[in-house]
Amino acid sequence: MHRRDDIYVRLSSMLSDHFGRDPRALTPEASLRGALLLDSLDLVDLAFLIGREFGVDAPVDEYRCVRDLGSLAEFVEARAAVA
Repeated sequence: MHRRDDIYVRLSSMLSDHFGRDPRALTPEASLRGALLLDSLDLVDLAFLIGREFGVDAPVDEYRCVRDLGSLAEFVEARAAVA
């Protein structure tokens, strides 16, 4: 089982390494589409990376309801617990 804090750290690293986002901008309140400038293709890539990293197999459409990095960590935590 993954803890939310660990998930948040791993997601932040993923966003920094794979998408070139500034680590200082990766706060729980950072909006995925606004502050982090992730577009639709980025979300598809992110969903793939999350699936590979955490074993989460959720359709990309489910990610569209996630607004910020904190809620993304919650989303992954809930689905990783079932995976």
